[in-house]
Amino acid sequence: MSDIDEKKELPHEFYSRLNEPENASEWHDLITYRVIRKTIDDVKIEQILDKLARNIKLIKYGYSENHKKRCRDVNHWFNEQIKTYKGKNRTSILSDATSVFNDIKWNSGKEERVCVINEKPYSSENADLMKELDDYCEIRDKNKCNILKDNNECLKCNKYIKEKKQYFTNKMQGIRSQSNCKWDKYTIDCTCTLNDMDRTFPEISCKGLSEKEELQEILPVIKQYSPLEIGFFFTPVGSIISRFRRRKYDIKRNIKKMDDDRYSLYDSDTMPEDSENKRYYIEYAWPHN
Repeated sequence: MSDIDEKKELPHEFYSRLNEPENASEWHDLITYRVIRKTIDDVKIEQILDKLARNIKLIKYGYSENHKKRCRDVNHWFNEQIKTYKGKNRTSILSDATSVFNDIKWNSGKEERVCVINEKPYSSENADLMKELDDYCEIRDKNKCNILKDNNECLKCNKYIKEKKQYFTNKMQGIRSQSNCKWDKYTIDCTCTLNDMDRTFPEISCKGLSEKEELQEILPVIKQYSPLEIGFFFTPVGSIISRFRRRKYDIKRNIKKMDDDRYSLYDSDTMPEDSENKRYYIEYAWPHN
């Protein structure tokens, strides 16, 4: 049974690509940004915006599944890139970035943008922790930890969920406690929130899946029975009848043993094997002289 390796999961795979070197072809077809780019005199900002264009296109052409999560990833990445810029510089960068977001749409001729710029993709003060929570929930759902099919998958998910629950619990203890004892600001959705640890980090029972696998191993042995008979065996009445049959068999076996012992007391020939004639068979002893 292999563990869930976060580094091999989609959130980490995608996010690791966001800082890769950009290619001019990624922004050259963006009408508005192509014009604005000529007015940018800061090479670093230019590089950030070029990467932003490339990253949004990554979603459009390679990571469209769960694109809302991917857009949160891109917005979080972009905000991290410009967090040192303040005042007018920041306002100018955000304005240029908005042009990049607006230029990239799902299909030509349609107004639906792939992503919308968002300065706060995560509502809490601790955006990095929220990003980690968002990643965890996606990995949990991607591995179908809520729709388990076998015991090994269950054990794998349980291990991952327990480890992450402990991790986030430790993180929460290091954060200034909330005045109302609630963590509702740390919420992605109703099953991904630090305000409801039981729903976000569910304890999964693997017992039922283990028993199901054991039953599947037993089924070939009883495959000669009809589905109705098999179902009947697992009912209380079926269990009682099974015990009664075993007891009846034991009684018959004991009676047969008693008969065999009784016949062995006679000094005569062997009793005929034909059981139907047993009741007509009479022992005759030789007369004594």
